[in-house]
Amino acid sequence: MDKHTMHVLKDVSAHKEAIIQKVRQQIQQEPYPSKQLWPYRAMAVMITCSILLFIGWQVSKPIDHVTTEILHEEEKQSFTDLFQTEVEGKETTFSQFFQIADQLHHRENIKFYAPLQGFEAMQAVATTMENAVHLIDPENLPFKSNIQEVYAVTSDMQDGSLQKQFQFSYKEKSLTGVDRQYIILTVTNVDHNPLINYKFMEDSQEEITNIGLNFMNPLYYCAMTPDKWFAYLYYNYDEADKRIYRMSTRANEFYTYYKGYIYHIGYQLNGDQQEAQEKMVELAREFIPHLN
Repeated sequence: MDKHTMHVLKDVSAHKEAIIQKVRQQIQQEPYPSKQLWPYRAMAVMITCSILLFIGWQVSKPIDHVTTEILHEEEKQSFTDLFQTEVEGKETTFSQFFQIADQLHHRENIKFYAPLQGFEAMQAVATTMENAVHLIDPENLPFKSNIQEVYAVTSDMQDGSLQKQFQFSYKEKSLTGVDRQYIILTVTNVDHNPLINYKFMEDSQEEITNIGLNFMNPLYYCAMTPDKWFAYLYYNYDEADKRIYRMSTRANEFYTYYKGYIYHIGYQLNGDQQEAQEKMVELAREFIPHLN
């Protein structure tokens, strides 16, 4: 209950006590009424009670309304509420740079679900993850995305618990279905930190730099180059086939682990690539809720 409502209730209580005290004083000061005056006395008491009830009802109306709104806001949809249509699929996505560390290329009992369309659907899914991801409004992206969608793929971890992988996609798709520009965020819950004691192979042909999520946690970055060895993998849905396919392309990538989740971001933007990289570093850190 907010401070304003508490103040109003206190004022009503004060008025109520004042009216009751006034009635008591009048009763004590006046001589014992005759039987003829009792009907008037009873009517006065009834009117007083009616006024008090009316004041209380008026005050309680907005309280009930606010309470209803709060309860409505606290209602959260579950995973099964959102993803109800299981579809065909075979290949899963993962970072080819870190697959030895996180082992996400090895999964069991894999299930694919039809993606949900629209930014509101993306927000609803993010809500089920508590504070694991902070989505960016499409209006604040460095390109105009005409596609916002979220994918879900589940599997079983070694301890038997459910692993959920979500892919949040912002795309500029052409009329022929080509992804011209995109920012794709994949979030997967895991039971351990794959980056602990992990070292890059000295003979790696890729240049991976740690730009830092914060002063304690890494955020690895690998730029897209013509001779890039590993491909970037992401999901794409074929509505006609009711099937999820794994796409393979070149992209700039971010990767990190934070508080039980692996974050993998791939993007491809037009224009000056240095400016795009600087903007994406900001967005990557904004996507991943963390302490500075």
